[in-house]
Amino acid sequence: MRTLHIFLLLVLMLILGISGAPRNRRQIDLTVSADHNDKDDETELALEAIAGLWSSADSRTKIDGSARVVHRASGGMQTGAEQDWRLGVRVVFS
Repeated sequence: MRTLHIFLLLVLMLILGISGAPRNRRQIDLTVSADHNDKDDETELALEAIAGLWSSADSRTKIDGSARVVHRASGGMQTGAEQDWRLGVRVVFS
C-alpha cells in the first residue's frame, strides 16, 4: 500500500510539474498491463504514467517523465508477492 501512495504522489508531481513556471495543460499517458506465466505460476500487474514535463519554445527539445509500479505474485495470490517502482526521465532533441 505504501508503494501505491508513493506512486500517486509521483503522478501528482508529474501533473503539477517541478518548475515554478506558469501552469500548462499536460497530457498524461496511463498504461495498465497484466501478464500471467502458467509455467512458473506467476502473475505481473503494472501501472505506468508518462507525461511531458517541459518543451522548448520551438518544440525541438522536450523532457518527459515516467513512473511505473509493478506487482508480482507467484504460487497463487497468497504467497511470494513483491513490488517495485521506477522513475524515468527522457530528453528528446530533434
